[in-house]
Amino acid sequence: MTGPGGRPGELRTWFVDPLTGQPLESEAEQTKPIPVVRDAVPPRRRFRLLPTLGVIGLIVLLAVGTTATYQAKTAAPPSATDLVLPDPVLPTRIGPVIAGWQPVLSDDHPLVFDVPPDWTIEKPEVTVGYQTPAGELVTLQGVARYHRDFCPGSGHSARAMAGFTTLDEGEVGSLAEAAEETTLRWAEAAYGSFSGGRPPKTETGAAGPVSVLDGGTVATAVTTTVVPTADGPCAAPSVSITAIALPPRALPGSGRYHVLLVLADQGIPGAVARDIVLKMGGSIRRE
Repeated sequence: MTGPGGRPGELRTWFVDPLTGQPLESEAEQTKPIPVVRDAVPPRRRFRLLPTLGVIGLIVLLAVGTTATYQAKTAAPPSATDLVLPDPVLPTRIGPVIAGWQPVLSDDHPLVFDVPPDWTIEKPEVTVGYQTPAGELVTLQGVARYHRDFCPGSGHSARAMAGFTTLDEGEVGSLAEAAEETTLRWAEAAYGSFSGGRPPKTETGAAGPVSVLDGGTVATAVTTTVVPTADGPCAAPSVSITAIALPPRALPGSGRYHVLLVLADQGIPGAVARDIVLKMGGSIRRE
């Protein structure tokens, strides 16, 4: 895959608004180095573990403040030495647990969740990330989008997005804090003002329980309402960011909270309702 003006195999980047897909950055800024994304959890389905982003078929979306960077690169086919330890045999199909919905899988998390039939599901190897003004990178894997390409002239706009992220266990003192901290980090990274360092307006609601993993575990959900600092041609008045955090014991040995994050435009026709988000969270299960 090549970027604008690129040659086959050449890595190119371009910058767009994360919700509308409209180009925002200048030519000079488009050439800035892209941070390396490390895997949140050791990948299980790749032919090999690479230290950079260039794995087979990987498409990475990075964002700086309210600006997104799309990056694509095709790696060389794996050699015989790469296949010394084959990947485990996985089921050929994982069905939804909610009738009529679609399962979403991730190459970086051993978890699955369902989304409604009108959502668009990205490939399991896709990673979406944002960088805060302070330089902290937050990422999502196992990504699905609602009303993708809704904004005229944009190829990457969406009214909602969902996926898995993580938070180190030692960074917070409780499950509720893990969920709240995740929403606030994403609010700053995705909807704050990068150039001026001005944080968005936020209001965080009370934590609530969500039954996950086929009823065997209780997760905690927290929703933060965000008023973005930057306007765009198709921007919404506000955005709800819901984090559904699983306790560390749900995935023993990881040392992290695994979190389903849902970012959804509000104050628009057809906005994703909270009960749909919680229903998505209730479908979380092990792959």
